Amino acid sequence: MSAVRIDQAFVQAFIDGGFGLPIAHENIAYTPTTGTAYVELSTLANDVTGYDLSSRDITDGIFQAILRYPVGTGAIAAKTKAEEIFRAFPIGSLVEYDGQAATISSQQRQPGAAQDGWFSVVITLGYRAKLARGTES
Repeated sequence: MSAVRIDQAFVQAFIDGGFGLPIAHENIAYTPTTGTAYVELSTLANDVTGYDLSSRDITDGIFQAILRYPVGTGAIAAKTKAEEIFRAFPIGSLVEYDGQAATISSQQRQPGAAQDGWFSVVITLGYRAKLARGTES
């Protein structure tokens, strides 16, 4: 299995969640529409470590969503959206893509901040996953 499939699992689960926000994906051009909230998605993986002696490794990391709302519109809409996303990805639940699963292990919401005309709230979902050894990570 591949750690890249973990990225795919999170992105696909987010799309399937139907959160009603345009998505700025990693390394794909995106121009936000003035006055319209959107979300930036990325996955930050940690090192891969041996899990057992024969065939499996383990990794962890975070799936990050940066919620961007127009500045000056208050914080409640962004914080409410963060809670909606957390409800869709409860601790202990799995995301899966093409046979690779990751278990949600934590949720965190950072304080909001105004930046470049947007009020941004960063949320993270920590995960753990076992990988088949000898495949791309």
